[in-house]
Amino acid sequence: MRKRSRENCEEPAATASNDDRLGSLPDDALLHVLSLLPSEDAVRTCVLARRWRHLWRFTAALRIARDDGKRWSVRWLHRFVTNFLRLRDSLSPLDVCDIFCCPFVLYRGGHAAQAFCFKVAEEWVRRVVSEHRARVLKVWIYTPENMLEPADAPLVSKHLTRVELGQVELPSGILDLSGCRALEHLELISCRIESERILLPSVKHLTITNSSFCIIPCSSISAPSLVSLQLSDNWGFTPVLESMPSLAKAIVRFDDECCEKCPRNYYGDCGLGDCDGCYGNLCLEDDEDNQCVLLKGLSGTTNLELIGLPEVFVCRKDFKWRPTFRKLKTLLLNEWCVADDFSLLIYFLQHSPILEKLTLQLSKVPEPVVKANGCHSPREGSMVSKCLKAIEVKYQEDGVLDKLLTILNTYGVSSDVVTIQKKDSLSSEKFSFEQRIKTDATDISTVS
Repeated sequence: MRKRSRENCEEPAATASNDDRLGSLPDDALLHVLSLLPSEDAVRTCVLARRWRHLWRFTAALRIARDDGKRWSVRWLHRFVTNFLRLRDSLSPLDVCDIFCCPFVLYRGGHAAQAFCFKVAEEWVRRVVSEHRARVLKVWIYTPENMLEPADAPLVSKHLTRVELGQVELPSGILDLSGCRALEHLELISCRIESERILLPSVKHLTITNSSFCIIPCSSISAPSLVSLQLSDNWGFTPVLESMPSLAKAIVRFDDECCEKCPRNYYGDCGLGDCDGCYGNLCLEDDEDNQCVLLKGLSGTTNLELIGLPEVFVCRKDFKWRPTFRKLKTLLLNEWCVADDFSLLIYFLQHSPILEKLTLQLSKVPEPVVKANGCHSPREGSMVSKCLKAIEVKYQEDGVLDKLLTILNTYGVSSDVVTIQKKDSLSSEKFSFEQRIKTDATDISTVS
């Protein structure tokens, strides 16, 4: 049978009833409306009138998600999406493929249904990427841990520009996105990451939050085109950042789930069997390339937020390699940098030659950290950048403020550039870069 074309399957807009205002719109406007609907609703429009019969086949979106409280059966969902992709006009590229398959939208089948949904959704993803030339891919699929092992073949596409993955297991190899040369945005949320090397040659904006890095030695991230980075509230072992010469904004935040904590040793090598963080750290000792984990990759950024607990040793160990932040203009730190007699804070000020603004959020006086032999010491004499215009201090306890002001004065910081604000709580405050990092993603490349 000869394939219908879009032109011969639609009635002209002029034939629509005068009372049918929606039907009187031009085709492009109707297709835009259909692309905003869940795909099952878009398909249902085929019964409205003859003109609508095949219009859904040319929509620029596949949206499989529910927010109306109803649930799908797995069998119906599989049949619907498979037929949608089979009948849809493959010559019309997809702008968006949005698949949301969490447990609360499925019934009949339990864990087995979730595992099956993961398997078929992986097939859908590869079809929309290869056959329908999807540009934006958003996938949230929950399955119980270790329920199945997805294929590790990487995606290859010259059309993908944005990928967002949530609650997806990412085995070794699947995060090699070298074959996606147009990909600029990658966001991983609550994912299980088991890739030894994450290759993102074209990605400019990378966000990894609430995810787990589960392998030892640590994963490494190669993203030479990266402009903005957010690593926050992840579990496991911090990934090694390779050179990022274009990086302009970075947020790195460690919470209680970070494994690389040790209250007994400055560099995380206490040698005790009950310290999981030190065990992972010692596994890196023989790998010279991975000894500097974070700060080497962050050393070229313009704006940096580095938030963590005082017992997290990742950054303390990185300072052994004496990084210099030659482009850094705006810096936000919390109390981890003052736990060691302020030496880490002083290091930043001495090795950031064009720093313009420093923000400190000090919620408490941290417990002392045990030092290791050979720990770095601040340089004597003045260390203040001539560009430094403001130091903003937000604090809760007076004890940390008194010592901070003494240290700043000792190393040549003028009181004229320091502003102080006492806060009842800092836990609810959003960090400044984090509020803007997504909205700035489109024009962040203009930041010098």
